[in-house]
This record gives sequence, structure tokens and C-alpha cells, in this order.
Amino acid sequence: MHWRKGVLALIMIGLIAVSALSLVGYDLYLPSTLFVESGRGDSERLVVIRSAVFLTMAFFIYRHLSRKRPLSSVAPLQVFVNFLIVVGLFRMRFSSEYWLEWAILGVLVALSGILYVENRSESQRIFKDDW
Repeated sequence: MHWRKGVLALIMIGLIAVSALSLVGYDLYLPSTLFVESGRGDSERLVVIRSAVFLTMAFFIYRHLSRKRPLSSVAPLQVFVNFLIVVGLFRMRFSSEYWLEWAILGVLVALSGILYVENRSESQRIFKDDW
């Protein structure tokens, strides 16, 4: 293993750890504070987006290290939306007061379905003339 792949693997583990800690309510902010118990507030959406971005980056680092490339240009967007849904479900409050967040989650689920269909059709189109 080259040293670059080792560094990428360490970055991937760090991104997964920070995202996992965020899912259970602890956020890691360096260099100012190590662990801050996250309070619910206006920054909640930013924490969800940050965790989804970190998980997306870790996913594609893993795919790079295992020599698998995305089959279409829609794949990174689909992965990001799927991680937004997963992290959002973990971090979202179950209350009618947060109806807008639930509506946004519904739109993301619909978008994930659309991106899935687009990803499948684009990846089949790429390899259509190979055989």
C-alpha cells in the first residue's frame, strides 16, 4: 500500500468517526473544542449537511481504495441525497412543530428515487455499445 492510500484510509476513518459521533449527539470541532454535546437549534441543518458530506466523502474514498468508480455522473448526487436522508432521520425531532423538516425529507426521498432511476439508465447507456 502506498503512503497516499494509507493517508486516504486514515481520512476515511476520521470522517466516519466524526459522522458517527454526530449521529449520537456529539459534534467534533477542531481545534477549538473536542466534544460538544449538540444542542438543537438553527445549526441543526448544517450539522446534518456536514455529516452527510463527510459520509459521502468516506464512501467515495472507500470506493477509490477498492478500485470501483462511479458508473455515472449522477451517482455522487444520489449517494449524497441518500446520506442526507439517513442522517436527517437520526437527527430530526419527532414533533409536528418540525413539519417543514419532514416535508424536506419527503422531497429528498422522492429525489432519491428519481436519481436512482437516472443513475441506472445512465450507467446502462454508458456500456450500451461495449458488447
